[in-house]
Amino acid sequence: MPIPRRYTTDAIVLSRFDFGEADRILTLITPGSGKLKAIAKGIRRPTSRIGGSLEPFAELQVSLARGRNFEVVTQVSVGHAWLRLRDSLEGAATAWYLAELADRSLEERTAAEPLYSLLRRAYELLDAGMAAGRVARWYEMHLADELGVRPEVDRCAECDRMLEPDGRFRWVPQLGGVICDRCPGPAHERAGLSLEGLKLLKAYQRLDVVAISSLRLAETTEREVEAALREFVAHALERNARSLAFLDEVRAGVS
Repeated sequence: MPIPRRYTTDAIVLSRFDFGEADRILTLITPGSGKLKAIAKGIRRPTSRIGGSLEPFAELQVSLARGRNFEVVTQVSVGHAWLRLRDSLEGAATAWYLAELADRSLEERTAAEPLYSLLRRAYELLDAGMAAGRVARWYEMHLADELGVRPEVDRCAECDRMLEPDGRFRWVPQLGGVICDRCPGPAHERAGLSLEGLKLLKAYQRLDVVAISSLRLAETTEREVEAALREFVAHALERNARSLAFLDEVRAGVS
């Protein structure tokens, strides 16, 4: 059966940039076709019919026509507008960070329904007011799962022994997670990981996200796990996310 020239799909905008005098190039994530590049012609003109709808932080229904270099946006409607997410600068900055991770995790035109659902759920949580840092950590941990690099937090990533509660631990993304004090690890010494940090990493792997939102945690533990998961994701994707600098600047201003 020939591929239809025109089709409609759910989509979330991952990134965008202006092109020419009035157009805009978009990177979209869709459930069935994965990551797509699309052009919205004339969207920056005041008379554009789709200009107000084709925005980030919303689940859209987008009608597309297949083009030579880009898909061409012909129609847009908003399915879910996560408006409360935009009310918090930290929430919006976190949403951009999560979108960038999704963008860097995907090849173009590869089915991405699990990752699409993960990003959609993260935006729902941010919109509902869950702490942005916890949404980001939950997303990072489950993104690692989707990439096939689930961090090891139960056994030593080097010798495969079970991690004992009274042991000492180190976090080594290059080896896949936690290593015990019996193993030397890589040549460069890694920062230690506290028992509370290890427990929280396990919680992000195992607990329902609603249960995670209600945990009472020391700020030092949250910061420790934040650094650990950011480092792990950066190693998996082979670079740091550009949007982290802005996110950290926003958080510094909030605090």
